Amino acid sequence: MSVQFGSQTVLRDLSLGVRRGETLAIIGESGCGKTVLLKTLIGLVRPTSGRVVFDGQTLNELDDRHLTAARLRFGFVFQQAALFDSQTVAENVMFPLLEHRRGTPDEARAKALEHLRQVGLPESAMQKKPAELSGGMRKRVGLARALMMDPDVLLYDEPTTGLDPIMSDVVNELILKTSDLRKSENPVTSIVVTHDMHSARKVADRIVMLYPVPRLKGDESQIVYEGLAEKIEKSSDPRVTQFVRGEAGDRLEELQIA
Repeated sequence: MSVQFGSQTVLRDLSLGVRRGETLAIIGESGCGKTVLLKTLIGLVRPTSGRVVFDGQTLNELDDRHLTAARLRFGFVFQQAALFDSQTVAENVMFPLLEHRRGTPDEARAKALEHLRQVGLPESAMQKKPAELSGGMRKRVGLARALMMDPDVLLYDEPTTGLDPIMSDVVNELILKTSDLRKSENPVTSIVVTHDMHSARKVADRIVMLYPVPRLKGDESQIVYEGLAEKIEKSSDPRVTQFVRGEAGDRLEELQIA
């Protein structure tokens, strides 16, 4: 699958499978196409070539009505939470159920309270506006909202960005807890886009690392690592070890030349 905007290729010839119930972390430096990949998986961006297949359906071949129905099986946790500023926490979390007419307002409110408790927020938070919340609390409200439709797949876009180390680990624990809650009955599949290596190592069963297309040579694969989280440190590819260790290396010279 490839995605191109005008003359710029962002994703090139990706071939990637995700197993049901797996937590996959997608890592890579800024500009490598991580967020574009997430948007392509959910049909917000259409691939220029290739296809995205989910549970036997080719998503990029569906019409708008059937694509909307397929999206109801996904939950999206946005990088900045993407809460509605004019609504309370309760209204934000209840929104998916009420928008898609899945139950009464009372049922939606009860379910919202249940999910807010799961992510560690008290009932008193329900009447607050997003502006009254810390960054970590907004992230947790975003996760509670994503869980409201009982999704089969959860997509996380940089879930720990902008958080202090302790709150980042709270979010990591919530990602693990969300996966564990549904493992026995209807396992949730999680795809986590991140540049936070601590987060990737902690939550992921498997890690995929993307590399920016403009910096590839010839027909090199854009996927420079695909494997178990615990084995990424042993990669023989210097691009992978440089990223994992957070070392500038020759990138400093490249930036000065640019």
